[in-house]
Amino acid sequence: MTKDAELTNYGSEKLDTEPLDESDDQQKPPLTEEELEEERKLVRKLDLRILPIACLLYLFAYLDRSNLGNARLQGLPEDVLGGDPTGRLFDWVVSVFYFSYITCQIPATITSKLFQPRIWMACAAIGWGVVSTLMSTAFNFEGLIVCRLLIGVFEAGFGPAIPLYFSLFYTQAEMGLRMAYWFGFAAVAGAFGGLIAFGIQHAETSLRHWKLLFIVEISYRMENARRDKLYGKVIPNAPVDTRELADKAPNFRYVP
Repeated sequence: MTKDAELTNYGSEKLDTEPLDESDDQQKPPLTEEELEEERKLVRKLDLRILPIACLLYLFAYLDRSNLGNARLQGLPEDVLGGDPTGRLFDWVVSVFYFSYITCQIPATITSKLFQPRIWMACAAIGWGVVSTLMSTAFNFEGLIVCRLLIGVFEAGFGPAIPLYFSLFYTQAEMGLRMAYWFGFAAVAGAFGGLIAFGIQHAETSLRHWKLLFIVEISYRMENARRDKLYGKVIPNAPVDTRELADKAPNFRYVP
């Protein structure tokens, strides 16, 4: 028995399909060698457009998250926490970040779907960069706690949204390697953070070294935020905004 089905596309147009038969339930034939090679070229183009800025943003996010340890070695507890002989106050400053980070992940990820990716990620990057820099002005325990809580809020809007963003462009088989590249920049951030802190510690300045550490890193974050203004030209918001996908993908991309 056969029947007609109607499919609705993005333009709300209805197309009449051919009568269904048993062959419709079979999988589509695999791609040819030429189509596979063209798909690999497309994926490489997407990597060049998406991965660099996403990995760079994660590097700065992890720098903001981890530079507190370097600031401790440069005198932050003595200036802000009254010496903190037991270390408990500093432990709270470190831990409170994860309270807001974990709590806000689900709401932030849901909210991120209401905005264009370039706007959402740029706002998150600027937010945690500004708050991290404001930590250099903190003069008591409460001020540090507020700054760390806000950093957790802004970073919660970035980290969990990246897998969602990647899933718009990559297949399930391609996601794993791209996420590995992205997570790998946490280790890169640890290396750069130590080098920056070492250089600042040997700087001759009237400003306390731990304050200078937070201030210097804002220059990198603001430069990155400036580049985020080009997000629409460098990284697409969605597959429909990608020239390569719009022109070529419908002809060969095969998702079983």
